[in-house]
Amino acid sequence: MVSPSPSDTGSPQVAPETRAVIDWMQRYPFVLSANLHGGELVVTYPFDMTRTYWKAQELTPTPDDGVFRWLATVYATSNLAMASEERRLCHYDDFARLGNVINGANWHTVPGSMNDFSYLHTNCFEITVELSCDKFPHASELPEEWENNRESLLLYMEQVHRGIKGVVRDADTEEGIANAIIAVDGINHDIRT
Repeated sequence: MVSPSPSDTGSPQVAPETRAVIDWMQRYPFVLSANLHGGELVVTYPFDMTRTYWKAQELTPTPDDGVFRWLATVYATSNLAMASEERRLCHYDDFARLGNVINGANWHTVPGSMNDFSYLHTNCFEITVELSCDKFPHASELPEEWENNRESLLLYMEQVHRGIKGVVRDADTEEGIANAIIAVDGINHDIRT
């Protein structure tokens, strides 16, 4: 996925399905999301692209790094496969020693990831869940995979109800204000209503 700006319409670099997802994300104001992959047991969070062009791995935190680490940890600690003391390594990375969470770019760089796009161009905080060692589990394994991830998915989605909520209103008219900028001291990442 190329990470164009939201105003980048019709760019030949953006695949039609990517454009459709971008349009969908801008039409519906998501605040929390997870994309699901297979092939490893780890939860990654933005940024997924290194700041240093030539580095394949580099810790690249967002201004909201603490929130992302917490969200990733909520998922990883309640995932049956990730939390299992008998869990095996999927490949060569021992993510269990990291609590099964890692900054995406510190594992491997992914230019133009959905996580990074969501964070940079929408109000949505998105993580990537690598939910199984097997990239393509057999159909007979799907019930077990569901059980491994069911509670994690539910707990993760409950997190949308935490934090500050409300309506930004005009002090004189009491009407809601669209596109009001919300800034938090100490976090260099504003969001909009």
